[in-house]
Amino acid sequence: MPEEALAMDRDEILRGCAHELFSIKGLGVPLSEIAKIAGVGVATLYRRYRDKDVLILDVYRRPMVDRVDFAVAANSYTHPWEGIEYFLRVTSAQLAADRGMRELILGGYVGSAGWARGSTPEELLAALSEMEIKLTGQLELLVERALAAGVVRDDFRHTDLLLMMAMVHSAVPVDAPDRAELSHRALQLLIEGIRPAA
Repeated sequence: MPEEALAMDRDEILRGCAHELFSIKGLGVPLSEIAKIAGVGVATLYRRYRDKDVLILDVYRRPMVDRVDFAVAANSYTHPWEGIEYFLRVTSAQLAADRGMRELILGGYVGSAGWARGSTPEELLAALSEMEIKLTGQLELLVERALAAGVVRDDFRHTDLLLMMAMVHSAVPVDAPDRAELSHRALQLLIEGIRPAA
């Protein structure tokens, strides 16, 4: 097998192992543990990823794109209420299933987003910022449509969708065995609260 193909295969294994551990244990997993599970030395991991933030970005670049795609798909619904419910449920399920993604999204908008000691997570913050800009545009459109249709309360704003996600996933214990069910229930209670007054 050519050297380039071997390197790509090794990268895929590293990403896969890192994602599995991040999903279960969160972003605080040591690089040494990731290297061990991947069957490589820590030096090999560092040759590919200069610090942990670069690895986190590589692992979660696709899920961040998916998050924007969920909002685009939500706007494809003819009825905006269905789009709002779709976006809330699919993004909630994404966060419930992946502790690392949850930590990245809910804690990634502050200056301390870096998980690599002493590093400045410029690339990671830039990727989060780009995702937020694209997401905001789609959610603004979705909420404008919902307000025009009269299916949400008059004071509802696009930022409330993100606030609802934070509320749901901050309230449910990280290690709860029935986390998905609890998240679904919490979200359902919040969804009922955004309907217009009778």
